[in-house]
This record gives sequence, C-alpha cells and structure tokens, in this order.
Amino acid sequence: MLTGLHWGPIGDRRRLLRGSARILIFVALFHLAASAADGPPFTYTQRLWQMQDGLPEQVVQAFAQTPDRHLWIGTTGGLVRFDGERFLTFDRENTPAFTENNVFCLTVARDHTLWIGMEGGGLIRYRDGKFRAFTSIDGLTNGFVRVVYEDSKGRIWVGTDSGLLVIVGERLQRVDNTADIPAMAVHAIHEDRRGELWVGGSRFMRLTDHTVHEYNLGGQASQNRVKSILETRDGSVWVGTVSGLHRMARNATSFKPVPAVKGTVRVLRETSDGTLWIGTIGRGLFTWRDHHFARIPAPDPLPSNTVLNVFEDVERNIWIGTQGGMLRLIETPVRTVKLPDAADSDAETVYQDRNGDLWVAAVNLFRVRNGKAAPYQFPGVSGVRVRNVFRDRDGALWIGTEGRGTYRQVGWRLEHYSTREGLVNNFIRAFLQGRDGSVWIATDEGVSRWRPRGITNYQMRDGLTYFSTRSLLEDRNGDIWIGTDQGLSRLHGDSFVNDDVTAALKNEKVWAIHEDRDGGLWFGTRTGGLYRWRSGKITHYTVAQGLASNGIYELLEDGNDNLWMSGTNGISAVSRRELDTIADQPSRPVALTLYGVSDGLETIQMCGGEKPAGVLTTQGEVWFPSSKGPVRVSIGSPKPSKPAPVVIDQVMSDGLQIPVTSGISLGPDNAKLELHYGVVLLRSQERIRFRYMLDGFDKAWSPASSARVAYYTNLPPGRYQFRVAVFEMNNPEQVTSASLEIVQRPHFYRTTWFLGCAVLVLGASLWGIYQFRLGQLRGRFQAVLNERNRLAREMHDTLIQGCASVSALLEAHSSLASDQLDANRDLLDCARTHLRSTIEEARQAVWGLRTSSESNSDISSLLCKMTEQFRHEFGVPVEYRISGKPFALDQAIMHEVLMVAREALYNSIRHAQPKKIQVGVYFEEERCAVSIRDDGSGFDTAGLSHPPENHYGLIGIRERVERIGGKFGLHSELGAGTELSIEVPRKTDASSDRVSEMTL
Repeated sequence: MLTGLHWGPIGDRRRLLRGSARILIFVALFHLAASAADGPPFTYTQRLWQMQDGLPEQVVQAFAQTPDRHLWIGTTGGLVRFDGERFLTFDRENTPAFTENNVFCLTVARDHTLWIGMEGGGLIRYRDGKFRAFTSIDGLTNGFVRVVYEDSKGRIWVGTDSGLLVIVGERLQRVDNTADIPAMAVHAIHEDRRGELWVGGSRFMRLTDHTVHEYNLGGQASQNRVKSILETRDGSVWVGTVSGLHRMARNATSFKPVPAVKGTVRVLRETSDGTLWIGTIGRGLFTWRDHHFARIPAPDPLPSNTVLNVFEDVERNIWIGTQGGMLRLIETPVRTVKLPDAADSDAETVYQDRNGDLWVAAVNLFRVRNGKAAPYQFPGVSGVRVRNVFRDRDGALWIGTEGRGTYRQVGWRLEHYSTREGLVNNFIRAFLQGRDGSVWIATDEGVSRWRPRGITNYQMRDGLTYFSTRSLLEDRNGDIWIGTDQGLSRLHGDSFVNDDVTAALKNEKVWAIHEDRDGGLWFGTRTGGLYRWRSGKITHYTVAQGLASNGIYELLEDGNDNLWMSGTNGISAVSRRELDTIADQPSRPVALTLYGVSDGLETIQMCGGEKPAGVLTTQGEVWFPSSKGPVRVSIGSPKPSKPAPVVIDQVMSDGLQIPVTSGISLGPDNAKLELHYGVVLLRSQERIRFRYMLDGFDKAWSPASSARVAYYTNLPPGRYQFRVAVFEMNNPEQVTSASLEIVQRPHFYRTTWFLGCAVLVLGASLWGIYQFRLGQLRGRFQAVLNERNRLAREMHDTLIQGCASVSALLEAHSSLASDQLDANRDLLDCARTHLRSTIEEARQAVWGLRTSSESNSDISSLLCKMTEQFRHEFGVPVEYRISGKPFALDQAIMHEVLMVAREALYNSIRHAQPKKIQVGVYFEEERCAVSIRDDGSGFDTAGLSHPPENHYGLIGIRERVERIGGKFGLHSELGAGTELSIEVPRKTDASSDRVSEMTL
C-alpha cells in the first residue's frame, strides 16, 4: 500500500545562490518505514542545478562516474563533466564526434571507458581523453541508442530502437533478428546474479547461454514496452514499463504488477542503503524500503515530476535527473526546524527544561514536547515578547522579556520583577543561578542579583566594564564572569577584579563563556575569535588556526569533549583536547567539522545575542537558534571520507588558454599567468580548504581565494613547480596535492647559450684587442727597428761613404808636396764639393726626402751620372749600358736602387781593386734589372751570414732589395771578380711603407 511521504515542515521554497549553483534551503525528511516516527529521521539536504547554474539544458537523462571521480551528466544539450563546482560541456559545437547533442544513456566500463548513447547521434566512446563515434559503418543498426551495458564477462551490449548488439573489437555485431531472438527495440538490459541477461523493450526476455525465454507482462502490447530492469539485493526482479511497475519475487516464476506505482517507470535504482528508487514520467519519484512505498512529488523538493534517472556516486550522494534540472541529495545530521503557525521563524534562544521540553523563544514562544512544537503563552504574561526561559534548582521558572523585566513562576503563582521592584533594566538577556541559590540576571544596562531578601545591581559605576551585558558564568571557585559588548568583568565576592584575561579581552564583545571539566575557561567573542584561559596562560584561536569564523555566539561541550560553536559561518564542532594540544603546538592546524547551508541549514545567520543561544539535549542533539528557526544537529562522528583528488585544469597566459599537460612552457614575453585549480568532490565543498605555492618563487604557502585561481605576473626566467594542496577542515592532516611544472623561457639574450656565446665573444674580443694591441706594439717596434736599419743603411751609404771619400781626398792632399799648389787646390776643392754633397745626401736620407730634380729624373740617367762621378772620382773605368725601353720607377724604388748601385760601386772600388767595372740597366715590361760587375779580387760568399765587424754593406743591400719586393743576386769567386744583380718590380708599396716608417 502507498503511504504518504512526509517531507517535514518545509514551508515556502527558498533558495540561496552560492557560487554558480543554486541551493534549495530546506531539508527533505524521508520517513521511509512505518517505524520511522519511533527512530531517528532519515534526513537529506538537497541542492538543485539548472541552466542558470551551468547546465546546457534543463533535461537531465543520464549519469555516470569515471574513476577520476568526475560526474558525467547526459542532457538534451550535450555531455557535461562536473567536479562538484564547475561544468564542462561537450557538444557538436566543440566536439567533432557529436553529430547530435541529446545524450540518452551513459555507462563506464571496467576498463574506464565511458560509453555514450545518443538519441539520434549513435554511439560514442570516450577513452584516454579522445572521443570516437560508432555509426552504421561500424555495424550500428540505429542512431537511437537507448542503453549500453557491460556484463560480468566484460562484454559491452548496446540496445537501440532497432536491435540488440554486442561490441566485438571495433565493430558492433547484431544479436537479435535471428531464429532464437526476434527483432526488437531494446531500451533496458540487466544481468542478474546468476549471470542471465534480461533484455527489455518492445519485447521482454531472459537470455542464457543456451536458451531464450520471453515473458508476457499482461495488458496490451503498447503498455508492456519495457523501460527499465533491476534485480534488488533480496533477489526480486523489477521491471518498469510505460504503464507501471512489475515485480517477480525471488523463486517466483511470473511477474505481478505493483499497484502503488502508476505511470511510465523510466528508471530503477537501488542505493547502498537498500532503498529502491523508482523514477516515473509525470508521477515523480517513488522509494521502496522495508516493504513500504513512499512518493516524492514535485514541486517540492523535485523541480519536475518527470524523473529520468537516479544515480548514487562513490561518495553516496544521490543524483536525480529530471526534466527540470539536476537534484543532489546528501544525507545529513542537520535540520532546520520550522515552527508551526509562525509567519517569521526567527529564533533567539533555545532552552531544554528538566522534563525534556524544549522552549524556543522567537517572535512568539514555542514549547517542543515529544517532537512536536506548539505555541505557548504563560498565563499572566501577554502582549510582550519572551526572550528566554530558565528553571532554577528550586523548580521556579524564570521568564525573561523584552521591556517588561522578568517573571518568576512558582507553581501557579507568578511573580514579576522590573525596575520598579529594583531590577537594573527591563530587557533581559541571560540567567544564571549561583551555588548559593541566587539568580543572576544580565540585562541591557547591567547585572542584577536576585536573592529572596532582595535585588543587588552591578553597573559601570560599581566596576562593571560595560553596561551592555551578554553572557554569565560562575566558575568552580565561585567567581562570576560577565561578558559584555566591550570587555570581560570578573566579580570576586562583591568586588570586581582585573587580571590578565580581563585585560586581554577589554575591547572584545564577549558573547559566550564556558568552563570545561578541567577548569579551563573559554571565551567566545563576536568578532575576535576564541580565547582560552588556563593556569594563568591565555591562548587565542582564530581562523588562522583553523576556526570556521572569528565570530562565536555560543559555546557548548558534549560528553566527548567536543566544543560546539555557533557563529557567522554556521555551526562547527572541534575537539577541545585538540585545541589544548594546539595551545602547546601553535603550528599544528585544527581539525574542525563545519555544518553550513549544504548540510541543511537554511541560513548561516545564527543568533547569539541572548542566552541560552544553544543547548545540548538529553536526546544527544545540539540545538542552536537561527534567523530561520532552531537548528537541530544529531551528535555523531562524521563519516570518514577519502581524499578528494586535486586538479589543475586550466592555465591562462596573457588571456590565452594553454593545454594542461605534465608541464607547460611560457614564452619570454609572457606577463600574466593564471592557474585555475579545483577538487573533484561531488558533495558539498564548504569544508574544503586550498593552499598553493610556486616553488622557486613563493617562499611560503598562500591561502586560496574563493575564485580558486592563482595569479602571477612577470615571472623571472626559470623552472618552477606549482603545487596545490587541499584538505578538509575536519581532517587537516589528510592532504592531497597536485603539481604542474612551469618553465618561463627567457629572451634569447638571457639564455645560457647566448650568455655563454657572449662570454666567448667578449673573451675573444678581449683576446683580439690584446693581440691587436700587441701587434701594434710589435709593429711599432718593428717599424722602429726598420727605421733604425734604414737610417743605418742611409748613413752607411751616404754619410760614411762620403766621409770616407773626403778622408781619401784629404789624405791624397797631405801626400802631395807643398810646391804642387794646383794639385793641392784641386784636391781641396774636390773634397769640399764632396763634403757638401755628402751633407746634403745625409740630410735627405734622414728625412726620407728627394730633391725636385730627382723626382723628375729617371733611373737610367741617374745611374749614368753616378758612373761618371765614380769614374772621375776614383779613376776606375766604369762602363754603363742600357737596354729595353726605359720607364719611370716609383720614387722609393728608384732611391733604393740608386743606394744599392752606389754601395756596390763603393764596395767594388774599395775592396776588389778592379781594373774595370760594368754597370747595366735592363728594362722589361713589369720589371727593371740592374747589374754591377767588376774584375777585381772577388771573395768567398760563404761568410756573408757572419760579416766582419763594422762591415754591413752587403746586408744593407740585401735589406733594401727585399724591402721594395725585389730580388737580390750575388756571384763572386776569388780572383775572378764579383757580379751583383738586383731585380725590382715596376710598382710597389714600398713608398707607403716608407712614409709610415718615417712617421713613427
């Protein structure tokens, strides 16, 4: 029989936009068994995604999960990959394998291959990041693929509107349309625990290795078209058709209709908790558990009554694909309780009476008894808002009001205390009963202490740190601690005392005070985090140490030494023992469990300005007030979760996307780098915390922003390692990470090879400069030597020889008799003339100059004059002959030739005593040759390499000839005379060389 499915008091549908997804801000409460009212509720929180949240289209038809934990979603607008936060769509616009966008079914095989059945687009395989389409060329009989199924033997079965196929290699082989299996449309395939294959569509049959058995479900043929098949853990086989649901119990032989479920049953799915989920077309979602059905209709919580798929992922989240979007259900211990007949569910305080009743003070006062909340009004207390309720040890019930003071109910008697009766203020914020039985009352303007004999007030003039009081506590020493909106006060006896803790919190809004079983005092502040005072030491905890928020409204401690805190981020629980450890080891992160909107809170706006702002019930639950009603949390250990894989899925360089591989290389002109990272976690990611670091650039870990993007600009050239680490707040030591190698290439002028080449070039340049300079020095030195040699030659060939001639004339003059006046006069005139000529030649040799007459004379005429001069001067016959067509020589060549001829003539006359000397000049086209031959004594040419001291004539001749690029020849025999010949080119660079030598 169909029982009503109770969704708890859900009120109006409200949604919060968080990130890019929409969260339904109510909790779905399923009573899936008849005894559900007697046990703890089976509670889910839900979240809905639609087109505005990232889906390409509203219609969600299929789900699958690959081993990397990504959820794959088949929609009518394409295939979507989802990591819990972000969607990535594949369709015909960006994926060539897709000829259509309508994804009808999805299956992940054991080899991690994702098979995609398209409605009109054939079969697509996704493997190793590549899509491959199967069409009629590959054996596909129809483009409308309704089901893809892998059996226990690893065979992939494909059902289409026109046949049953199995994949063999890279082709599809048809199985039906044979004598054993008639042609059929296949919409559902399932293998039972016996290994038998159930195939349904236009027919319904069971296939074994040897037999085929067809079942008739009754009714007309169109009503029996099978849409889904499933065998549950109890051995029952369920079949969904266009007309309803059929079941064949274990060991039964026939199917029977299930009257509780009407309409087309599109999907059957059994989850890990044993619940059978039944999705229908137009009738919503049904569940089967413990032999009872329940219906979940639209519009709340389903966005549509057309349920196309149900899927459970590895995290045990339930995904429901509908015609109106995708719904996720997560089992949660948190529920926001709606108060009946309350236009505004705002709740300020929650208090549990000694009889188990819960008092909830909101706009109105409610009493929760036996799980049912009802408005309550105290007799005699009307027309005033009740802020809080408190029962003292004597059984009297104190009622704090807003503006009317407090009431004390003893039995049926009601006592009223206000400023008229001595109360410090009529706006009540907190109650506390001391050990002596007195009741302390915190108000908007100080604290009052009630005792039967009267009321004592404490205000700022009495030493109270601030008039606006928020919290009260009596410690084990009997001191009263008063938290205010500007500091903390400690009342010891009847006087206020100051110490280190009051000094540390003097500027804080102290909204919560708690003393643990070990005597430690804990102070929760409105914006400054959590403080602990123990053994004279103050420890401060903030979000930097792992707290969910620095705003703490209430502090409670359960029997497992866990501190429960309400604050600006919701409700969190942390081990007090761990906080104690962190006090001694500050670097250790705190493990904290956070309960937020995704866990069932309709809002994270908790209340705490009035007390009690939270209570630990005797039923093992924690209740906190919120702006949407009281929040109920079942105390229990959070389920351990596997580490979520971290992904670095997008890299942007100067606005352009770079393919993400094991490493990326950036150009030298790259200025901006964006690294997008995330985590593949399909449940709520509220508790996830990221940090990242770029090794080689960052010196420490950086906390991640909500955008989950790391930005870097103008990275220096080098090799870096970008690392992302992720952990959950309740388990910070379980860290998973991902890394990406990044190479920032330098400009070519900053590369190693360029710098190496530059160093080599610089070294070579320095070496070249050094060698050039050394060459210059050597050249200059050589030029100096050459000039010295030239001067030596010139002096030898001019001055010395001239002086020798003058000396010979003077000697001849001295040998004549005094009566030979004419001869003496001739010798002196000749010596005088020769001396003047020698001086002039010496001057010209030093300065390297020539007279204008020389520059206009040719070599033949000059040699002719020289021979006549020697003939006249020394009385030795000198023959001169010329052959060829004379031409003018360069001045430098002519000078050197004349000096060589002159030296040769002097040597011959002085050393050989010749009887005759022959001088010849021979002109050819490109050269000129000069020959000087005598018939004197001759000499041995073997000693020319080591001439006698002060005899350098032949060496000078040789140097002169080589200097002008000529050839030098010498032939001499003892007693047979000597022949000296030179051969010079018509033109040479000797003149320019000579000028350069002269300038040095």
